[in-house]
Amino acid sequence: MARMAVDVNGDAIPAVRVGTATNTTDTTYAAVSKGVARLTSSAGCTYGINVAASVVLPAGVVEYVSVFAGDVITIAGTCNISEAS
Repeated sequence: MARMAVDVNGDAIPAVRVGTATNTTDTTYAAVSKGVARLTSSAGCTYGINVAASVVLPAGVVEYVSVFAGDVITIAGTCNISEAS
C-alpha cells in the first residue's frame, strides 16, 4: 500500500523517498527500477536520458525525472544522482 507524506493539516503532499546518492563525473548511469531519479550539481552539468547529454542542469538546481528500468542517464560534468521511490 502506498503511503503519502502529509502536512501539519493532514493534507497529502507530493514527495519521494530518495535512495542512496552517487557522485558521478562524465559517465552513464543505468536506472535499475521504474520511478524517479533525482539529479543535482554543485557546479553545473548536462544530462540526457537514452540520448547524449544535452539538458543543462545549472549549479545548485535539483531536478526530478521519470525513469524506467534500463534507461541510461548520460552525465557530462559532475552530478549527484539518486533513484527515488
